[in-house]
This record gives sequence, structure tokens and C-alpha cells, in this order.
Amino acid sequence: MSHPQKKRTNLFSSLKERFKRSKNPQDRPSSPAVQTHEQETSWNQDTGTSSSVATAQASLTPPIAPNESKSEEISGGSSKGFLGVRPLLNSRSRSRDRRNDTSSYRDSATPQLSVTPASAAHNDASTRTSPASPAIPKAGPTAPERSAVTDTVKVAFNFTQTLMKKVPDLVDANPVKMAFGLAKVVIEIKDAVRSNMDAVDLRIASTADQLLLMDEALADSSMYNKEGNKWAQQFMGVLEDELAKLRRLSEESRIRKITDHEEEKQQISVIFEKVNAARIQFELGTGIAVFRMVDAIHGELRESLWRRLDVSRKADHKYNLADGEDKKLKRDVCTPGTRVRILGDIIDWANGKSPGGLYWLFGPAGSGKSTIACTIARRFELTCDPDDTIVLGGNFFSSREFPETRNISYIVRTIVYHLALKCKAFADALHRFGEFDAMDQEPSVQLDKLLAKPWNASESESTKARRYLVIIDALDETGPTDGPRFLKSLLSLIDKTPLSGLKFFVTSREEPDLVELVNSLEQKHVYRLQNVEKEEVKADITAYLKANLSGLDGSEEFESLRTYVGDLFICAATVVRYLEHYSRRPNLQKQQARKLMSDSAIPSQAMKSMDQLYSQILSEAFSFIKEEPELLAEYLSNLHTFLSTVVRTPPAIVARLLIDGSDPDSSSTDVAKDVVFRLQPVLYTDNDGNVLSYHKSFSDFIFDKNRSGDFYCDQPALHQRLTESCFHIMNSCLKFNIANIPSSFIFDSNNVSLKGEVAKNIPPSLAYSCQNWSQHLDATEATTAEPFPCLLSNFLRVHVLFWIEAMNLLGSQIRCDTMLQMARRWITKATNYNLILAQQLLESASFALYFSASPASLSTPHLYISALATWAKTSDLYRHWRVQFPKIPDFNMRGSLNPALMKIEVGSDVSAVGFSSDGTQIVSGSYDKSVRVWDASTGEMLKKLEGHTNSVSSVA
Repeated sequence: MSHPQKKRTNLFSSLKERFKRSKNPQDRPSSPAVQTHEQETSWNQDTGTSSSVATAQASLTPPIAPNESKSEEISGGSSKGFLGVRPLLNSRSRSRDRRNDTSSYRDSATPQLSVTPASAAHNDASTRTSPASPAIPKAGPTAPERSAVTDTVKVAFNFTQTLMKKVPDLVDANPVKMAFGLAKVVIEIKDAVRSNMDAVDLRIASTADQLLLMDEALADSSMYNKEGNKWAQQFMGVLEDELAKLRRLSEESRIRKITDHEEEKQQISVIFEKVNAARIQFELGTGIAVFRMVDAIHGELRESLWRRLDVSRKADHKYNLADGEDKKLKRDVCTPGTRVRILGDIIDWANGKSPGGLYWLFGPAGSGKSTIACTIARRFELTCDPDDTIVLGGNFFSSREFPETRNISYIVRTIVYHLALKCKAFADALHRFGEFDAMDQEPSVQLDKLLAKPWNASESESTKARRYLVIIDALDETGPTDGPRFLKSLLSLIDKTPLSGLKFFVTSREEPDLVELVNSLEQKHVYRLQNVEKEEVKADITAYLKANLSGLDGSEEFESLRTYVGDLFICAATVVRYLEHYSRRPNLQKQQARKLMSDSAIPSQAMKSMDQLYSQILSEAFSFIKEEPELLAEYLSNLHTFLSTVVRTPPAIVARLLIDGSDPDSSSTDVAKDVVFRLQPVLYTDNDGNVLSYHKSFSDFIFDKNRSGDFYCDQPALHQRLTESCFHIMNSCLKFNIANIPSSFIFDSNNVSLKGEVAKNIPPSLAYSCQNWSQHLDATEATTAEPFPCLLSNFLRVHVLFWIEAMNLLGSQIRCDTMLQMARRWITKATNYNLILAQQLLESASFALYFSASPASLSTPHLYISALATWAKTSDLYRHWRVQFPKIPDFNMRGSLNPALMKIEVGSDVSAVGFSSDGTQIVSGSYDKSVRVWDASTGEMLKKLEGHTNSVSSVA
């Protein structure tokens, strides 16, 4: 910027001087004569507007030979931002050719001065080499012609000056809005001059374009609220600073003449560049913030679905990959080069568009079904082929080792959760149409309300086709009755309900009930692993052994192992697990391999090889005590208990269960831990310290006397011992007010110290005994012989009340009725059973239900002061209980001798009621034309049947 007092230099004179200083004489024009006329700019100080605009005219008379046309170019200084002055001499003939071209010439007969960037003038070669003959123009333009020339030159030369004059009119308290207004002005000026802009002008205009785009995106001013967006705050700060500079520059332009337009233009360019840099930073920061917000919303949705659906984490095929832990449930993929044909068949079916929506893979235990399923799951979720037309939507890998992975009520909930994470349209439909109260109902209800209806709703609203694969592995491990029950519901859904875009891949053992159900479906794919050619299986197992026992490859031991494992993959996997511990010592590994096969010189069937393998592992593990039968029996008892507990347990609980009541030191935790350590090829410990077996085939082997021989477990006898242990533990540990609750005036949920007291006074062994004694009793042979009649009778006298108290504190009070009913049914199975004992068990079950189904269960002390105080007084059992608590209130009540144990809200008048044969369910018919089935212990509705045309007056 020039000093205010310095006289303004004529722009063309400046350009002329730059031309004279040109370092390249050959680029100079021969003898251009440039004449300029400038009218001084005067300013109306009152209005702040210009009363006249500087104009410039030029007449150029270069010596041009006839029939030649030459356009001279004047340029000077650096290439960046300098102007080139190009005289255009137009002949009349030329004007006739371009008479209609008003974009470049206002008057074809008038010499015009075009101002362009030097680079643009350099590129205008076609103009300089035009063959048209030039002609000397007439004496001068008329008044209108002169005005047109003046306007053109004025606009061309005053892009930035015009911008400066507009700045004072752009007044707004919000700098962002002012910046957007400025951008619109720049675009208007750019549109006016269009072809007469240099590089600096273009940069300014480009910034304005970006600001206008930003203005459209930020139509909602809350998006750039300074208080709510730190990036907006920074952006507004830059705008305030730079617009202030622009105002000052505008004021300076008013009060003095700018000598060097280039300096002014450069300052304006710097201002716009800083604004543009701030804009980029604002957009980037805001974009990142939006991305984080969307990610947070997705996380909240995922967390919400996780809580509402109560899914199984351990049933996911990726579970064993978390945190690099190697002691979790192992789910391996097929070794590369193995199972090629079956994997290809499944992949082709999944990617194909055939109508068959179900693929069922049958196979015996240990045939590799789960490994194949895991390979397919990871193929369609983690690796994916470019040609795949389907992705993994959901999966559930069943396992008897965990309650949540063997409970069929988790299957649909987990699959629905996985699918909602993959498919946003389904997640939205599930949120809108999903009936989450169905999550604890029958599989058929879950499949309909949580999967089918939301999926079809999302499919109808979707604009593009989506295809997802659902995998359910080892369905047989959910139980002999639950597996077929779930399968029947799934097949009915697939057969009757269109689920476009969903395919189901299911694996299980070939159990008769499952096979019959699968065969009833018309459109299906069935593959039986036992039908695979033996040579193909052996080739796959050989490849597997080579990949995992590379140190033995090529040796005699390897060939013997290949023959030894036969065609059972689980046998090969167990051999690998057994020998991989010696992988760093090849000679010792070979020695162990020879020892493993020493008793099988003659090739045997795969199952026999498996049995020999397990026998070898057990023999080696217990070889140090083979001469001590009592100690060996103790080790085997620990092993058998690990495999027989109702839920998987840690060594400490197993050791406590095996303590002889007459000899507290009869077992120790050290023995239980040593069993797990010595049997690592077949047992492992999970994160919670519970002991599990790698495969069900090991427990099948142990529980079969013909297969396991000396290692056999007599289950009925063991369960009898465990039942006695449970009663000994309960009788010795249970007591009144076991959690030291200070008052009955507070709910358990409001007692801040209750959780700690429960953990302190109800140890894991007592908790296990309280929650599982009836299952062990039910697994023994029903008999009237001692000790069970005596154990049960003594337990019912008073300890049953302490047991109900402990179960309420453990949150399992609703199971008390079921467990006592189970014990009653067990008693009645025996010949000449004790009728009085059976009646006392029934009364105890009724009292437990009377308490657990009432508000009294919300405060444990009210087991005694409310439930017991108001219970019927007619039985001998009640009198035994009442004697133990003489200070509880005494009530005299009129009415029925058999008060209601539970009140169930039906929602409609009930016209008929019936009980199931085992007493576990209630069926009711209502005037609203529906039939409902209820859980007799909890009062929860299991299913609702609709479709009757009138009220239901009879049920059976």
C-alpha cells in the first residue's frame, strides 16, 4: 500500500516503465505508442460512494506492414499477479466476421484495451497470428461508443476497487453472515468481468465460491453456534480479524489514491486466503465432530439393543478371539487346503439365488461341523471375496459348556442383535415394530415378532437388495427336547413366511427327531459328513496334521499318526493338542507319538482310536499314582465331578462337594487343581476359573463303561454323593438372617451393604448347593432307602425356610417351587414311597411360591414376618416352623383354608382354566377369544393363541 500523501502514478505509465525494463528485447513491441487519459476519482464524503470512475483509453499505432496483423503485448515484473496490456486492432472486415461476438468486443470499430493476466496473454496465440489485414481505425468513437469502452475498461481495471466500495455496505453483527454476503458480492463482480480476471482475482472468486457452498450447507445457524462448536468459534474469530482488515483497507481506499493496485490486490488476496484456510479447518473439524457424533449414536443404539435383547456374547464365532486369550472356548477354522469340496458347496449355495433358504450340515461328534461353520462365518464376515453376494448377518454357536450357549431362548435374540448391527434398515424396523416382550417366550413367538416382522418391514422399505447369512451351530447341544423344539419353529418360519434376503446354515448331529423335521421341508440343502468319501477325509486330516505337526512331517511317526487318527477330525485335533506341548523338542515329540500309538499296532476304527487316545492321556496323567488306588480314586472323583456338575465349576467348589461329612479333610483344592493341570489336552479353565472339557466326546467316553474301563464314571452313584454333599453343606451353613439384615423396614434393593454380606456369608459352594441339589437328586435312582428320606425330612423341618431365605438373597427365589416339586416327583417314582414326605414337599413348594410371587419377597425378612405369619395353620409342617419363631405376629383370618398363592393379571375375564400334567404350566380361556399359557411358578405368559371366533369356554 502506497503512502497516503504520495501522488498516484498512472497505471499505464507504470506498465510502460515495466515494459521498458524488460530483460528480453526480442519480446518487446517495435514502437507502441500508448496514450492514456485518466479522470481523477472524486468521493462524496457524505454517501461514501464514487461520483466518477477512472477511465482509460488507449490508441496504439504500431508500424504494421500491409496484410499483416500483429497484436502487441506489454508485460512486466514477476509472472505472479501482473497484468498484460493487449491492444486489439480490428479491421472492418474483421468486425463483420465478429459482429455478433459481444463477449469480447463492445464495438467492433473501436480499438479496445483488454487487461488479462500475463499468462492468459501469452496463451492467446491465435489472436497474434490472425491472417486478417489490419486497418487504421477512424478518427474516434462516438459518445455512446466512448461510454461503452469506458465501462468495459472501468470494470476490467477495478475488480478489487469495486469490491472495496461494496465492503461498507456489508454490515452484520454475525461475521459468518457478513462473510457469506461478501462472497455473493464477489461472485456478482466475477460474473460481470468473467474473462477479464487475473490469477489473484480468480483465487478471490474461488474462495467466494467455497463460502457460498458453505452457506448452503449451514442454512441452520445452530450448526455454527459459537458456544456449541469450538470449530465455529475459531472460524468466527478468523472472520472477525480478517473482515476488520478488509474494512480498514476499504477506508484507506476512500481517503487516498492507491498507487499500486497490485499491492492492494495482494492484501485482499491474503485476507481471502486466510478466510479460506479457516473455512477448511472449520469444515474438517465439524466433519470429524459429526463423524464422532454418528459413531456415538451408533454405539448407544448397540448398547441399547444389547441391554434390551440380553444377547449371548459367548455364542458369537469371534468370542475366542477377544483380547488374545487362549483359554476360552476354542473355535478354529479349517486348515487351508482341507474341506475344500464341502466349503465350496456351502459358499456356492450362500452366494447363489436358489430358492432354498436352508442348508443343513449333519455329522457325528468330532467330525468337524463346528470348524466348518466357523470357517463359513469368518469367510462371510471377516475375509469376504469380491464375488460374494452375501454377508454374515448373525450367528449362534451352541455349546453345552455355558448356560447362555445351550439355552434356546438366547438364539433368536443374539441373531437379531447381530443382524441389527449389520443392517440399519432392520435395526430401525426392529426399534419401531419389534415386540421385545417376546424375548422370553417360545422360539416361534421370538422368530415371528423379533425377526420375521421387523425384517419384512425393513425389506419393504429398502431401495436396494440385501442378502444376509444366519449360522446356527451345534443345535443338538441345546438339549434333546429344546433342539427339536427350536428347529420345528425355524422350519415352520422358513416354510410359511417369506424372508427375502435371509439364508440359514445350521449344523447338528444326525439325531432322529432333527432328521425327521429337516426332511419335512421341501426346499433345503442337506449334507452328511459321514457320507464323504473316506479318502477325501483322510487327505484333509493329513493336511491338517502336516500344518500343525510340521516337526514330524516325513517321519515314520507321522505316517503312523495318520493311520492312528483314522477319519475322525476330533481325534486328529486331540492328538495335535497332546503333542504340540513338545513342539520345541522334536525328539521328545516323536517319543510321545510312539508311546501314544504303542497299543494300536493294528489300524482300528476312528472311534476306537479316539477311545485309545483318551485312555492314553488319562493313563499318562495318573501314572504317578497307579500303585495307590485310594489316591487314584480321589483324582478320578475330582475328574468325574468336573464333568457332572449342573453348571461348570472351579476346582474349589468341586473339592468342597467331595468332602466327606465325617472327614472334613477327605479332599482338597490342590488335588482338584492338579487334575486340571495334568489333563490339559482335554480340560481347560475359562476366565472365571470354571473347568470345562474341549469336546463332548470326552465326557461321552468317561460315562461309557465299555469304552473307558477303569476310568469309568458311575453317574447315578456320583450324583447320590453330590446330593448328600449339598445337603450337608446347606445344613451346616444355612441359618436365620444369614446376611445380617438390620431391619425389615427397607427393601433389599435399598440395602447398600446387602451385596457384600451375601458374598461374605453365602460362599460359592453353599450357593451351588442351594441352587442345584434337586438336579443331583433327580439324577439318582429313585428309592425309599436311606439316606434320602431322612435327609429330606430333616431339611423340611426348618432348614427349608433358611434355604428359601438364601435363594431370595441369591435372586433365585422363583426356582424354589420348581426344585421342591422336582423332589416330590422323584419321591413318587419309588415303589411304596413315603406319602407324608411327598405331601410335605408339596406344601413347602406352595409356601415357597406364596412368598416368591408376592411383594414380600422384595424384603427378605418378610419371609418370616409376613409370609409365614399369614400362612395356613392346619398342617403339622407349619406347626414345626411356627415353633422356631414364637415372636412373629399371629393372625386370625376368615375365609378359604387354601388362599391364593399367586395373582396373575390376564387382561380379560377368564372363562376356563387347566393345568398341564406335570403342574408346570397353566392354560386359560378368556372372553376376548384367546387362549393363554402361563408358567405356574412365575406367573409369566408363555404364549397367546388367537383366532377363535367366540369366547373360549373350555380348555384341556
